[in-house]
Amino acid sequence: MSKTKRTIILILALLGAALLAGRHAVYGITFTLTLAGLGCLGLALLTWLTGPFRRPGARRAQRIAWTLIAILLIAGVVSFVWIESLILGGRGGAPVDDARVLVVLGAGLRGTTPSAILASRLRVTQAYLDAHPDCVAVLTGSQGDDEGMTEARAMADWLERRGIDESRLYLEEKAHNTAQNVKYSLALLEQEGLTGPVMVVSSEFHLYRAGRIFGRYGMDVASLPAPTPQIGLVPLNSYLREYCSVVVMGIKDVFGIDE
Repeated sequence: MSKTKRTIILILALLGAALLAGRHAVYGITFTLTLAGLGCLGLALLTWLTGPFRRPGARRAQRIAWTLIAILLIAGVVSFVWIESLILGGRGGAPVDDARVLVVLGAGLRGTTPSAILASRLRVTQAYLDAHPDCVAVLTGSQGDDEGMTEARAMADWLERRGIDESRLYLEEKAHNTAQNVKYSLALLEQEGLTGPVMVVSSEFHLYRAGRIFGRYGMDVASLPAPTPQIGLVPLNSYLREYCSVVVMGIKDVFGIDE
């Protein structure tokens, strides 16, 4: 292997390691930095694997490797365009004016403070609850490793400080992901005897996947979109992460994996 190729491999490996080590340094782009870091490490490995080895059949092996890589890249681009079109198609939501129950999906906290994405969801929730005094809200989300309380509790505190009575708020504090958000929230609705039209509240980029998961339970729910914060690379990070989440959801559906 040439000195130039070894240098490229070293640079890619160091850059990948640096991106992974610093992925939490900038708010809102952790996933993007993680993806970029893994991509650099993958390119370093790929460069090494496709290097000129002095052994019989090396050229044939390289041709096969590059063919497989090309197929994977084409499949990735096609799936990305297709899935992002579905995500973008659902971002307008399907809000209604007669919801009796809002299911507000959690997002990250910064300590005990709602992140910009979660705060956006809470603002549209507050506006709807203020305009519809008979409507109640199920707030769903557990406590992450770097969070000071459950997301549901943080959401309740945020809304109560802005005049929403605690009697209108029901907390679901066990869910660790969107599938569990939906599953446990529906169980809470049944437990508390909450009936009437249900509307899910989440970020615009999240509504397609949320609707798919509600569909597993035979529910075609209305949806109220929250704007994606236009902060730095937050929109890019959000849509990239959502693409990967939809792919993982599809794989789990194919193999019947319950969450």
